[in-house]
Amino acid sequence: MKVYIKHIITLIMLVVLVSCDDYLDIKPEDKFLEEQVFESKKSILAALNGIYTNMASPETYGGNLTMSAVDLLGQQYKTPGENHSWYGIAHYDYEDPKARSAFNSIWSTQYATILALNNFLTGLEMYPGVLTVEEENIVKGEAYGLRAMLHFDLLRLYGPVYSVSPEKEAIPYSLDNSGNTLEFLSASEVIKLVLTDLELAETFLENDAIISEGPADLYGFGDPGLEILESEADKLNQLRQYRFNYYAVKALQARVNLYAGNKTEALQAAKYIIDNASQWFPWTDEDKVFDSNDPDRTFSTEVIFGLINTDLYGRQIDYFTTNRDQDVLTADYSILLSTFETLQDYRFTTTWIVPQSGRAYHLFYKYADVANKDHSDFRFKQPLIRMTEMYYIAAETEPDPAVAAEYINTVRANRGVAGDIEPSNLQNEIFKEYKKEFYGEGQLFFYYKRLNVPTINSGTQGVSPYTMGADQYVVPLPLSETDYRN
Repeated sequence: MKVYIKHIITLIMLVVLVSCDDYLDIKPEDKFLEEQVFESKKSILAALNGIYTNMASPETYGGNLTMSAVDLLGQQYKTPGENHSWYGIAHYDYEDPKARSAFNSIWSTQYATILALNNFLTGLEMYPGVLTVEEENIVKGEAYGLRAMLHFDLLRLYGPVYSVSPEKEAIPYSLDNSGNTLEFLSASEVIKLVLTDLELAETFLENDAIISEGPADLYGFGDPGLEILESEADKLNQLRQYRFNYYAVKALQARVNLYAGNKTEALQAAKYIIDNASQWFPWTDEDKVFDSNDPDRTFSTEVIFGLINTDLYGRQIDYFTTNRDQDVLTADYSILLSTFETLQDYRFTTTWIVPQSGRAYHLFYKYADVANKDHSDFRFKQPLIRMTEMYYIAAETEPDPAVAAEYINTVRANRGVAGDIEPSNLQNEIFKEYKKEFYGEGQLFFYYKRLNVPTINSGTQGVSPYTMGADQYVVPLPLSETDYRN
């Protein structure tokens, strides 16, 4: 895999250049930048913050991997006609120019961010003693956890259907900052390395303050992705739900093990979160969900891990507003009606709104800005892993059908949906929950791929269901990646 030093400089030059005291003391620029990054606690934390900021870019989690490209693969939106700019992606036409651009940028940006994480971990080893042992453990744990997550999402997108071909060649796994060409590994080998990184992260984060104190603002270092003040440089524990924390490790272990078919391990990790983390990630209060000035449409109290995305509302405008009629991402009302069995479901009532502009279709409002800009608890916060997924994983892997159904009933009750489900219809109810819960979060397509679902209903009314196979589920590697290897 080709990686250039400019990626390191772009992603990890997270301090400003300063002049040398002695103009004869000349060092290579990359070495100078490296020493600058690891010379103080503030610059080290700024470096890690820069990585979180990059993850929120539209190329990956701030767009393609959540709100747009991957959700289109999951048929969460309609693309009425070939003139719609997202049409090719929604029809699994990976030769389409917009599709090529989107999936090439995911690949290159993810690996550049992984390289930055490896550079960060190497720098911590090369320049010891700036952080205390406890502080270093926290940032190492975050870095290993993020490295696992980024590789796993690359595997889910570009790798084979795991339940069918786990030994098939998948993606490279980058473990250092050398920038050397990396060999492609089988999907099962990638899963093993992801789980190994998560084990490392769990060990380093075993004293994470979130375990005893929760994600409260009282203990922390400030919003990742926002400017760090000098007075905050020694704080590592604030807003831990927007940094890769200990519970995020356990939650990702549940997600990865489920994808790999390790149901016992997936259930164990999901139940650990439900049993131990619910006190810190409570169900979002109905009054908060429907607050007229500050509606909590993302159910922020339930977010185990997310990002501070300072351009979140710009993305909302770009993808979902009425100013882009031809290319707006929305859903057919008839499909929404079939998805939400009751329109009292909080996820419908707060998220799909008919604007007062004469448009007949519903607009997606999950990421719309709030009126109470100065005092919102969740402004700019974008969810990536939430508590409800742990209930879905527990339901799918729990051997007792009655207990499994109760996990789904608990979610429904906290989303305004009355009535219990029948255990005999459990898998269909889990599917319905994934579709309702994860609009704008990019998880539905991976649900389909994990189960190798043979057909997927189109997000556009009147279009026949898609017959799915490797050609649809496996996104082709970028030409820039394959050409230079030949």
